Amino acid sequence: MGGILLVEDEEAIKRKLMNNVPWHAYGFDPVLGAGNGREALTLLEQHPIEIVVTDIQMPVMNGIELIKEIKKRNYQMKIIVISGFAEFEYARESINLAVSEYLLKPFATKRLLEVALRVKEEISAEQAKEREIAALRAQISNNMSALREKLLTDLLNGKVTKADYEAKLEFLGLVRYEKRPFQVVLMELHGGSNELVSVEDKYLLDLQFYQHLEWLLTNSAYQFLLLNYYYHQMVAVVFEPDRDFPLLLEEWLTKLRVHLNKDITFGVSNCYQTLSDLSVAHREAGMALQNRFLYGLNHVYAVGDLNLAHPGYHKIFYQLYQNRIFDDLRVGAYDEILEDLAKLFAEIRALSLGPESIRIIAANLLLLTCATLNELGYNLEEIFEDGAPPLSMISRTQCLDELEEEFKEIFTRINHLISQNRECLNQQRVDEIRRYLEKNYAEEITLSAMAEKYNISPGYLSLLFTERTGKKFSDYLTECRIRKAKELLKHTELRIYEIATAVGYNDPFYFSSCFKKITNKTPSEYREGLEE
Repeated sequence: MGGILLVEDEEAIKRKLMNNVPWHAYGFDPVLGAGNGREALTLLEQHPIEIVVTDIQMPVMNGIELIKEIKKRNYQMKIIVISGFAEFEYARESINLAVSEYLLKPFATKRLLEVALRVKEEISAEQAKEREIAALRAQISNNMSALREKLLTDLLNGKVTKADYEAKLEFLGLVRYEKRPFQVVLMELHGGSNELVSVEDKYLLDLQFYQHLEWLLTNSAYQFLLLNYYYHQMVAVVFEPDRDFPLLLEEWLTKLRVHLNKDITFGVSNCYQTLSDLSVAHREAGMALQNRFLYGLNHVYAVGDLNLAHPGYHKIFYQLYQNRIFDDLRVGAYDEILEDLAKLFAEIRALSLGPESIRIIAANLLLLTCATLNELGYNLEEIFEDGAPPLSMISRTQCLDELEEEFKEIFTRINHLISQNRECLNQQRVDEIRRYLEKNYAEEITLSAMAEKYNISPGYLSLLFTERTGKKFSDYLTECRIRKAKELLKHTELRIYEIATAVGYNDPFYFSSCFKKITNKTPSEYREGLEE
């Protein structure tokens, strides 16, 4: 509870203000009176006061001087000013001092009570807001580790904007790692594809992998950041690596293999200086890790060991990861795949790359193709002999034209084998998306978000959905929402704006517009029609 202090130099008026209102009954405790500003300050030092009601014209210290002193001392309370017409200039100054309310004499004590209760409600609301913010801050503090992990993940994926970068590093206590040389080590744990292991055991193995790796890093001389980035894949950012670092990586790999009795491979980036380059370093470590398909598991592969001297090599290699060929593969656009392939080989010819660089690009094209097929749920054994990508084909080819023809043949075979499954797969996708919309209609749902969720392009999803349902994606979602709204209008007493929110509309006017477009009635008219 908080008290109220009534500051008035006329004793009769002060007693009236104090005694004509049952302040205690309304939660004010203590209820105090003062004859001037100085007496008021003495009482404020001794008692918990929420609201000060003060006259302006008083001896010794007037109301304006009292308010200034309260602000100077940073007392957290609300102030109500009372004055007459003749004190207009004083009243204007009190408003500039950010007082809460202003009462003009004469007024009834009932009016003062109404104002005081309204101010008390404001105090309660502010205190509730402060408690909420304090709870959120405590939650942030308790989840600082998860927030750091989220930022590192965003940095690895290049999703942190320059505007946010420095502020986020400072807030999450990562600024001490900035401007220090580091390398990214991508560490992958390999399990047999035919192993029958429960999901729980897989997670336990992942946890063992993380914990033992953390122990190895902690007991080294290096500072590090460690992230369980993906299933069976850890990312270690190791700072100030020295000449002994490569040998130590070999030692860590051996110890992890012995401890977990599993195959493990490391990919290592070049050295960088700022955390904003984490995405580049991570991509390099991933490039190095790809060599496991060429040279086997249980090795440390460094990107610096690759022959990347040609000035155009980096450009074409990095662009390969974002090549449209993989998006077209996801949606089954075979003609577009052949066009993408022709453009890629035309660029390789224009750059006049050396044979080794071409072979590395070709190997990664093949491996990324296999990764995309895995992502789509296809079994490589149905496409390639022994279920393995034909990397030996790359070294057998004698010229670039021959290599391009081999890739055309591979993509033709892929298209032939998966075309039988595509129709069924597309129908399954649409059915799953429809079930998702009908269950989660109240959420903020966009075509782009759904496309990302199901690993297909927004344009293709739009065409596919319309083809399979006869309706546009947005129209289908609207119908789901309006159908549920009709149920709520029929079976509940919820207000129109409450129903709008319940079915996914933040704007009740837009909801009403959508409702009328489908039913030819406003929500109110629809409900009234049910009652007839």
